[in-house]
Amino acid sequence: MAELVVNGLTRSFGDVRAVDGIDFTVADGEFLTLLGPSGCGKSTTLAAVAGLDKPDGGRITLGSDVFFDAADGTFVPSERREIGLVFQSYALWPHLTVRQNLEFPLKLRNIKRKDRAQRIEEALGLVEMTAYADRYPHALSGGQQQRVALARTLVYRPGLLLLDEPLSNLDAKLRERARTWLRHLQSHVRVTTVYVTHDQAEALALSDRIAVMNGGKIAQLADPHTIYDRPADAFIADFIGSSNFLCGTVTEADHGTVKVDLDGAAALIAPSARPLTAGTRVRVSVRPEQIEIVEPGTAGPNVFPVTIEERTFLGAYNTLEVKAGENAFRVECRRVPDTDMIHVHIPETAGIVFPETASR
Repeated sequence: MAELVVNGLTRSFGDVRAVDGIDFTVADGEFLTLLGPSGCGKSTTLAAVAGLDKPDGGRITLGSDVFFDAADGTFVPSERREIGLVFQSYALWPHLTVRQNLEFPLKLRNIKRKDRAQRIEEALGLVEMTAYADRYPHALSGGQQQRVALARTLVYRPGLLLLDEPLSNLDAKLRERARTWLRHLQSHVRVTTVYVTHDQAEALALSDRIAVMNGGKIAQLADPHTIYDRPADAFIADFIGSSNFLCGTVTEADHGTVKVDLDGAAALIAPSARPLTAGTRVRVSVRPEQIEIVEPGTAGPNVFPVTIEERTFLGAYNTLEVKAGENAFRVECRRVPDTDMIHVHIPETAGIVFPETASR
């Protein structure tokens, strides 16, 4: 196992720059997720690391091994990179048993029979599939097939594990359980891992760090808590989880704190990482779960009345669609108020201010 380093990676298809000069490093044993919407460049990046596609520029190394270097023309074919790759499709050989599926890549690598048996038992034990060793793929559930596909990759002990949407074929409940054992497995094996997904919940649950991609670039690279709580721009705030965007104008700015007039409906005080001046049009991002319903007459900053437009029951909580002037936003609550007019409080640390011209 070793550190993966990607420098200045570029890949174009005609006039479209799918990957636009990105840089990132995955530490030895780290779990990094490439997250973003369709067309952002995450799968193209993974294909370049895997050797399934040749980039136009940049450099890719794993430890001391150079996989690709545009400067001197180095390009190591996929089969010589000794990496593990699991796709959305499990691609198990249907005519082979689970044990035989795992044995096949070991035979290709000329591993001795005795060592093959030991490695197969270890890999099946890791994914809790030992009892199914003599079954054929058609006799396994989707989740079990996924575990076999992962075991088949781990059995030859790759230095790098690449996972491309491996849970997308599973139903919601099974996907949630799979996240738990996959994270436990990775932490046990400690293989350097790059995971590709468009599912924010998967990325937050599994990753040591997340690289959010947009338009072929990395918009933010940080740990899950930072990505969720302190998104670098409005696009990330909107893409990760659920965010409200309240539009208004800065009326006061002082030492990293701004006061925003929500077009006459209310005034908000919020921190701003950007230097803003009075008169700047902004959007304030606030998570629905951070907004509190308070009693009428409650005094203090960031407390204002709203009108309930719609109520939605979601089991563990309710969602209220509310309006303050022209600003419509969502509030999460356990108990639905029995009036159409309520007061809400947005904690001063909850809002994140973005200039209205910032990307979303």
